[in-house]
Amino acid sequence: MSGIVAPQRFPLRIVVREGRAAHAAMHSHEVGQLLYPEQGSTLLETRQRVIRLAPDRAAWIPRGVPHAVLMDRSFRYHSVYVEPDFYDAGRCVVVCVRPLLRELILDAASWSPDGGGGEQRLRKARVLADELASAPWTEPGIQIPGDARIAPICRALEQDPADNRSLGAWARVAGASEKTIQRAFVAHTGMSFQQWRNYARMTRAAELHAQGWRQLDIALAVGYATEGAYAQAFKKFYGYPPSRLPRGG
Repeated sequence: MSGIVAPQRFPLRIVVREGRAAHAAMHSHEVGQLLYPEQGSTLLETRQRVIRLAPDRAAWIPRGVPHAVLMDRSFRYHSVYVEPDFYDAGRCVVVCVRPLLRELILDAASWSPDGGGGEQRLRKARVLADELASAPWTEPGIQIPGDARIAPICRALEQDPADNRSLGAWARVAGASEKTIQRAFVAHTGMSFQQWRNYARMTRAAELHAQGWRQLDIALAVGYATEGAYAQAFKKFYGYPPSRLPRGG
């Protein structure tokens, strides 16, 4: 993460969007973007990764990086566009939104559209950028393999991990044999199709636990008909049962 220098013009522009469902097709910006979902979950897709965001996480998207955004239920999210001479980081990361950063993002929604507001707002903007620079971060989301035969399968399973279509069904969609698709998964992900799907399901399950979902609802959301089957799969993957996880909310 790079440092902060004095801006030549007001360095932040804030856009807040809300609704019931929406999709923004692949696009990019000339400045960096901090994408923060205040309400609901947001699916962010870049060329290489699919990233799920919740109200405790935001995504830093560098300028020029193509991305798409999908919200499949009620949402409210904030886009903070940052001039590169004020703050600039060259890689896409998921940022842990600490309380101060969250309050600054929410406060910025009330700033005037022309970016004015004098020295007080400029000081707030500096603190926001400083919080962004120092916030804990992780690598973003599930990596989507570059192989054109299996990339659409991986994206579909990340978006809907409850999709129970068999390898044979997916092979027909891809126009290839089961053996070809299985070999492609192993070659490009190090996992079989079944292992990759389970990885996507368990990753999503942990996120839903953190959001405070009930265990039965999580089981259904990631493709299991019963809590028992889900709990067994979770324990096999993580080494401990889902009941050990604290529920968020």
